[in-house]
Amino acid sequence: MLAKHRGVETVTRVAKMAMLRTMGRSDYERWANPGNLEEWWESRAQRLARMIPAGTRVIEFGAGRRRLEAFLDPSCTYTASDLVERGPGTFVCDLNRRPLPDLCPLAPQVAVFAGVLEYLRDVPAVIAWLAAHVTHCAASYSVAHPSRLVRLAGSVRRTYYGYMNAYREADLLAIFARAGFACRRTDSWNDQRLFLFTRSSRAEIRA
Repeated sequence: MLAKHRGVETVTRVAKMAMLRTMGRSDYERWANPGNLEEWWESRAQRLARMIPAGTRVIEFGAGRRRLEAFLDPSCTYTASDLVERGPGTFVCDLNRRPLPDLCPLAPQVAVFAGVLEYLRDVPAVIAWLAAHVTHCAASYSVAHPSRLVRLAGSVRRTYYGYMNAYREADLLAIFARAGFACRRTDSWNDQRLFLFTRSSRAEIRA
């Protein structure tokens, strides 16, 4: 009976996530609940913080519990951004809504995405928008398997978790490259890849 109940819950969740993905809408109900912000994500924030240059102005999209803030070099300044309020000074922003906001008043130099890119309906558009605002981007991403068949087999799992895209590592690097970002550093965290991208001098001239 319990297994049957869990099966129904899984099917219901997959259907809901698929609908949100089709509509390109963020899951406010999920992310507004602090209980869905896992404490074990803290070690990912710690690793990403090591990639961020000292003395920079940092904006974290999908800030959650704001754990990144605690691991940054003291010379950095930090702005939390999320779908909902995450404490004083939060820049409330939904990257799945258009138009995307003007970040000029914040003047960030580094954008951070810890477990966020997977939930965006149009990653290329967001990265292109960022290119006009920041010089660095630190991000984690649960990369899709290089094999198309394996990716198809894992599509239900990604839908269950609410992911809106499924990029291979090469695909993600290409998206950033088209926006003028070069990958400067990589790392791994559990089954995710971590990246530090820096905007090229050519991109800076265009901006």
